[in-house]
Amino acid sequence: MGLVAREPELAVIADVLDRAPADVRALVLVGEPGVGKTSLWEVGLAHGSARGMRVLVARASASETGLPFAGLIDLLDEVSGADLDDVPPPQRHALEVALYRADPGEHPPTDQVVSLALLSTLRSLARREHVLVAVDDLQWLDPPSQLALAYASRRLPDHATLLLARRPGAATPVEQALPDERLGSLTVGALSLGGTRQLLAARLGLRLPHHLLRRVYDTTLGNPLFALEVGRLLSGRDPELVGDDLPVPDAVEDLLGLRVADLHPAARRVLLALALAADLRTAQVAALAGADAVEEAVRAHVVQAQGDRIRPTHPLLAEAARRAASADDVRRLHADLAAIVSDDQRQVLHLALAATGPDRRLAARLDAAVRGATARGSIRLAADLAGHALRLTPVGEPDAARVMVLAKLLQMAGDKHRLTELLAPRAASLPDRADRVRAHVLLTGGVVHGNDDILRHLQQALDEAGDDSGLRLRVLCHLAENEAVIEVRNVEVADRKAAEAVAASAAGSAGDQRLALYTRVWTSALRGRPLDGLLERYEALASGSTYLARTPGRVAGQQHVWRGEPGPARARFEAFRSLAAERGEPSPYALARLHLCELELRVGRLDAAEELLDEWAASLDSSLLHWPMYERCRSLLAAGRGDAARAREWGGRAVAQAEEMGVRWDWLEATRALGVAALLDHRPEEAVRHLRTVWAHTRREGVLDPGAFPAAPDLVEALVEVGDPAGAREVVDVLAEAADVQDHPWARLASGRGRAAVALASGWSDDVAADLAGVAASYARLGLAADAARTWLLLGRAQRRSRKWGAARESLGCAVGLYEQMAAPGWAAAARAELERVGARRPGGGRLTATERRVADLAADGLSNKEIARVLVVTVSTVEFHLRNTYSKLGIRSRMELAQGLAAVDEPAP
Repeated sequence: MGLVAREPELAVIADVLDRAPADVRALVLVGEPGVGKTSLWEVGLAHGSARGMRVLVARASASETGLPFAGLIDLLDEVSGADLDDVPPPQRHALEVALYRADPGEHPPTDQVVSLALLSTLRSLARREHVLVAVDDLQWLDPPSQLALAYASRRLPDHATLLLARRPGAATPVEQALPDERLGSLTVGALSLGGTRQLLAARLGLRLPHHLLRRVYDTTLGNPLFALEVGRLLSGRDPELVGDDLPVPDAVEDLLGLRVADLHPAARRVLLALALAADLRTAQVAALAGADAVEEAVRAHVVQAQGDRIRPTHPLLAEAARRAASADDVRRLHADLAAIVSDDQRQVLHLALAATGPDRRLAARLDAAVRGATARGSIRLAADLAGHALRLTPVGEPDAARVMVLAKLLQMAGDKHRLTELLAPRAASLPDRADRVRAHVLLTGGVVHGNDDILRHLQQALDEAGDDSGLRLRVLCHLAENEAVIEVRNVEVADRKAAEAVAASAAGSAGDQRLALYTRVWTSALRGRPLDGLLERYEALASGSTYLARTPGRVAGQQHVWRGEPGPARARFEAFRSLAAERGEPSPYALARLHLCELELRVGRLDAAEELLDEWAASLDSSLLHWPMYERCRSLLAAGRGDAARAREWGGRAVAQAEEMGVRWDWLEATRALGVAALLDHRPEEAVRHLRTVWAHTRREGVLDPGAFPAAPDLVEALVEVGDPAGAREVVDVLAEAADVQDHPWARLASGRGRAAVALASGWSDDVAADLAGVAASYARLGLAADAARTWLLLGRAQRRSRKWGAARESLGCAVGLYEQMAAPGWAAAARAELERVGARRPGGGRLTATERRVADLAADGLSNKEIARVLVVTVSTVEFHLRNTYSKLGIRSRMELAQGLAAVDEPAP
């Protein structure tokens, strides 16, 4: 039966489905429960099928939110093995394990590999036919399926469309992954009074007098589901006899409860079963409640059968059945469900949910299920199973082993709150000293409010270790790492402690040796020493059980970044990210994304950095990193783009958070961003204050690699600007020494750049200028576009001041070109302003740059910021930046004044 009074919404859906096949499009229907978004969504499915699309359907359920890949299983239910022939074998295996079509084998699948496999599957299907990916109740989609669909959506192939439906609330990761210009949102509102009349007549054959219709409408607020429920209560009654006693509960939602209460008990049992296990097949429900019960539920229009699948006609009905059921009814049905589900892990989970007290045998079965779920990479399910195993352990029996298994799983799952709730009250009373030490160390990855909390946990671990040298060694390594990497202080002392730990661990376990070597790699990197020997020793000890976040390969990648070696750095980070994905460890995956973002910021690939930050903000693991890493990266991105205002906004936020939390690394990097922003704003005194703070702290605390916190080149420039060449030369001398001692490529170029800046400030020299041009070219050869652009800008300014007009135009032109390639409009504007001062062709009136004028013209033509960004192939933030500059130059405040302002500057001078 067609929808009633929904013509505008249906037109929007049809428009999305009919768009060019190569145009990736997505539409999300947003509406309150019962308003009709699911009905519209289902019409969209029918229209897609009628257009010859391959329709992949998932109907998420609140009961399945905690089951990993439940949504993906639903979505790919009718995708056969033949459909997966083009998917690379490792990805296909991971996907089939996640879909419970294959055993996990030796290596469990991971969220990230399954995400890649989903993308490969959609690309393969889309090469043959247009694919419509449809998900209802998106807000309930389980987290691993959300992650996989978000990953695929960000890279969705041609001939693919998304049709989503969800309740109002924050955008889901899937929506956040899609570019704004490719995601449409349709709010599904209530029906009008006339629409309600049409609905009751079309669906129930019910025609009411206007006064009664108005009362129904006012009571249900135009909600179609609730209006139909009231209509059913009124059916068969004489409207003239209804009077003032309209049979409507005070709370409209109670109508669903009345509907469920009026059902035959067998039909009600069917609904409750679907509420507890939404992926049941028709045959399973018939075995559970009887074929007559299924038929009764279908006749009552509370469930619908689709092939061998059976679903509630509306998710709220299943919710109402669950709310109406007693706790005993729910437990008994869980027990019955355990007898009909085929998967071992889900079977034992239902048994656990049915259990009312300790059960030694069931707890042992849960232990085995935990191992099986872990092998499959279903870490969240494994954690739930482990939680039940602990709950069902009889009082008085040892439970420490189950506590520690659950704690490790919660750490792997990134569930900080449950980890803290589990261990905080138990850590001190665990019977085994090693478990007590391990528990306090694990708590450093739980809910902490700052580094003081972490240090408190580590001190408790050290106290518990007592005179056990092996246990003390582990805790001392954690403390040394915290001192050097979190607090960035006493690095020389931390390095000595790490060296002693490496020596002491030689007679200990391989795990102790790996931890000590990892700590020494950190301190060695900060001290500017080669890492090859330590890495070789670590690799000789490595095993598959090593916690990936504490492997030194990522530190080696960071050292490559500091030294200006982006190629080896990228290789390290990509390998680290792939391994994190393969092993399903979310915290290491988040760290890999951080390191890649830092790399892109250093080399000037700013759009790539912003894409990583956007993915970070939208990801499900965004809370796994304790510190204001995201905020300081945003500040550095804004500084790199030349947006001083946003650099200060993000930098100030990061500095405040870092000070509150007691973490110096992010404080130093955010302070550096503030210094760069001050330089851009022509406030050299402020720049000196920020940048000297970073430089002095790192020197004082023993950080010898000058690329770790690369404030030196900007500090030299700021010192020259304030007339302190002696201070600038001191910094240059330190850079030159580090370049020689450490054979440091970046430090060598930075010292050359600084030395030239100091020399040119005191007078022109062709030789010095030639040296500076050589530095810029060397930066470019290393792939360091950001440093190269700053060097060309520095040289161009010096040439302009010395009236070397032709050379200045060439140097500044190089700077402008690099900044445009980097998508750094603020710095590009600064370079163009210098160009104008040496007689380069100036833009029209108002001194708008060429890019500012183009953005202004498009805005004046009525294009939105998103549309302008798409036309110019830039980001929306870049468009906003240019418009702010334009408004300032034209003396206007809004788009409404743009046309008039542009016309004024275009008038010829009198």
